[in-house]
Amino acid sequence: MTVIERNFFRLLRAGAFTNDEPIEPMSSWKWRRLYQLAVTLNVANHIGRGVEACKREFFVSIMPIDLEEKWEKAKNTPVQNIAESMDEDDENVTSLTNPILDRKLQAIMDAESDSSETPTRLMLLNIVLNTRNILNEGIALPLLIELGQMMRNTTSPIDYDKLGKWIKELRLQPMADLLGTLLVMLLGFEQEEVRIMRKMQSKPAQQLTIDMFRMSKATSDEWFLTQSSDQIFARSTNSRAMFWHVGHSARYSRLYPSEALTNFFKSFVHSLSHIEE
Repeated sequence: MTVIERNFFRLLRAGAFTNDEPIEPMSSWKWRRLYQLAVTLNVANHIGRGVEACKREFFVSIMPIDLEEKWEKAKNTPVQNIAESMDEDDENVTSLTNPILDRKLQAIMDAESDSSETPTRLMLLNIVLNTRNILNEGIALPLLIELGQMMRNTTSPIDYDKLGKWIKELRLQPMADLLGTLLVMLLGFEQEEVRIMRKMQSKPAQQLTIDMFRMSKATSDEWFLTQSSDQIFARSTNSRAMFWHVGHSARYSRLYPSEALTNFFKSFVHSLSHIEE
């Protein structure tokens, strides 16, 4: 990783998980590039909190003045989690593209309908959402952070026996292993903390991380970076990137073959419908 990427994750861990790690020196250009990455990857709020937590460090205190103001604004952006945003009619949250697997998922959701916001159910939905994002676009850092925060939330314990049965039933174990590996590699978790993981998936996790920064860099000039009083986010209308999503889905199909094929075709049709004439 470059110094920008190393500091990116140090500040991300500091903001999301209160980790205390030294920050390496960077030029003004590199600080601006880190800010651009934070906005593009939709974690400027977490990293803004990390900057606040590390502001007494010398190499943080000497960043450009205009960036201090931007981080200050970013840190106050609300963090919306899956429990707050969940809509039972939203297929992006509560469905898979494979009809057999989706019926099993819906049966689980229906059986748990009387306790719709239980931590165990929400963690399963988070794993499903993370899986769909990985197949379609790559790492969704806000979702991955939320998964880690659920694991460390001692006030609302997870029923890992029940969750493990659901993961097995939905054939999600390789994806759960990948998500656990990303938590260990990127967000500073210990392997014993990640109870959804059975084995490390280091190679695909490393490739996903490379792809995340590569895609961000390649399309940075084509992203709309939007800030308002209550949110900060990024989106792209690059039609070539939409085709990239289809190829990306095929690359990671071995981790979830029963879902990947149907997801591939759905992504392809979705991409065709959004190509600008």
